Amino acid sequence: MGLSFINVLVLALFVVGGGLVALMVTITQRSYKKDEQSEFWVVYPTAKGERRVGPAPAAEED
Repeated sequence: MGLSFINVLVLALFVVGGGLVALMVTITQRSYKKDEQSEFWVVYPTAKGERRVGPAPAAEED
C-alpha cells in the first residue's frame, strides 16, 4: 500500500497546521501572563461577590 502524493501533502499540511496552532496558543498564553503582571491589569468583579475594582460610586444626596 503506497502513499500517493496527495496523501503525503495532506498529512504534511495537517502537521504544519497543528504546529502553527500550538505556536499561537503558546504565544497567547505567554502574552496573557505578561499582561497579568502589568500595572494596568484589571480584575473585574464577578457574581461571586469579589471585591470591587476602584472606588465605590458616591451615594446620591436628595
